[in-house]
Amino acid sequence: MDNKEMVISIEYQLRRIADRIKIQGRSILQSYQLSNQQFIAIQWVGEGPVTVGQLASNMGLAVSTTSEMVDQLILKNCVRREKDLNDKRKVNLLLEDKGRAIIKEVITHRQNYLNGLMSGMSQDDKEALQQSVATLYEAIGEQHDE
Repeated sequence: MDNKEMVISIEYQLRRIADRIKIQGRSILQSYQLSNQQFIAIQWVGEGPVTVGQLASNMGLAVSTTSEMVDQLILKNCVRREKDLNDKRKVNLLLEDKGRAIIKEVITHRQNYLNGLMSGMSQDDKEALQQSVATLYEAIGEQHDE
């Protein structure tokens, strides 16, 4: 297999694996009556205080659509609005404990699913996979601990 074919194969397989893991994790959302978009919003808010405008930009949505979604998330006790301490004109979105718990539950469910997928692998194969994934992750330049 030449390099181009290998890259095509790896990209396809990584995309499908990521999709399956994401779908498994998001199955949890039904019990909280959250949409995928709402979960994405919760994750962005969990990254740190953001305004509705920043959230809309991050998600590629209109501010009005995002504002309505935020109102729903507030009613579900997942996020809250809070005036900025330094700039009283600015209103930040902050993650509530329930939102944090939902993110944790989804991630734990994803991790358990991945663990099940890898259950037939030898420890050496798991370590080789972890090292290969870490090398790719470093190549994209992200430094994020979860």
